[in-house]
Amino acid sequence: MPNIERRKVQKTGSSSFIITLPKEWVDAVKLKSGDHVYVYEYEGKLVIMPPEMEVFQSQSTIKVSADIPTDQVFRMLVASYLSGYSNITIIFDTNLPNLAKKVSDIKNLARVKLAGVEVVEESYNAVTFKILLNIKELPIVSALRRLHLIVNNMLQDGIEALLTNNRNLAEAVIQRDDEADRFHHMIVRELSMALIDVRIQHELGLSNIIEAMNYRIIARNLERIADHASNIAKRLLKTEKIAKVDIIKNISYKTLEIFNKAMEALYSQSRRGAEEVIQGAREVVEQIDKVLYEEIIPAKMEEREKAFLVMVCDSLRRIVRYSNGIAEASLNIKASKSPEIEVK
Repeated sequence: MPNIERRKVQKTGSSSFIITLPKEWVDAVKLKSGDHVYVYEYEGKLVIMPPEMEVFQSQSTIKVSADIPTDQVFRMLVASYLSGYSNITIIFDTNLPNLAKKVSDIKNLARVKLAGVEVVEESYNAVTFKILLNIKELPIVSALRRLHLIVNNMLQDGIEALLTNNRNLAEAVIQRDDEADRFHHMIVRELSMALIDVRIQHELGLSNIIEAMNYRIIARNLERIADHASNIAKRLLKTEKIAKVDIIKNISYKTLEIFNKAMEALYSQSRRGAEEVIQGAREVVEQIDKVLYEEIIPAKMEEREKAFLVMVCDSLRRIVRYSNGIAEASLNIKASKSPEIEVK
């Protein structure tokens, strides 16, 4: 538990006020008389930071001592990346087999899935990554807009591939999922760092922690929508031509529409727009269920085709619900920024 001290405010001169700094803290951060500190105003509070404080110039080391699958090692790399570490070293035990392949595979995954990652040091059993992202170049809303564009194109092309049986377009949708993952991971990393350092909140254009937490929800929902767009494309590639695909044409386009309306409500911070999305999402889910139970399940078609359409309906339903979650999060962000809201 943090140590809380009560300090007396004293007046000096005609208009200045001073307090003393705790000696233990001064010693811990190695301040001395004459040094400068940074003072940040945040939500009615003052945050004091020493000049050399670089919270995220930190080192994470992952030691791999067992012959485990590469994806397990990569998940720990992602966890360190999302936690805000600037330098991440992975060291494989020298007794493990196929060391060169393990190092190569983890490098390739990092390049594809993680933004701003560069290899700065490498040996036969270890690799060190440095994260070179510049937060100031891409504020959080701009990053979300970019992720939204990627996901919207994936969903739009996934629906088009589904309705026209365009296998090449389906493959393109699957390939773009890696780009969506990169932006999602980058956004989560930035938001994680913002929860720790008020300076990063300012640089990202965030006004409070509640806003950051809700943007985290939105980023996750966008990533999950991208996954379902990719899933639709993958299922199409595993299935022969679907004769009755027109059954789901209308609900597919309504799913795309409700998704984009949710993002528009977020950008405009429109309470009414968000409420329309929430109500519309209920109606679209009902329409999806109606198509599923009244048209697909009773229909006379091959079991494989029926199973495919059932799984597509499940993905569409989940996309609508994630869109609903985006609308709810946008309401939370609006409330966190405005202590007084008129509902009309």
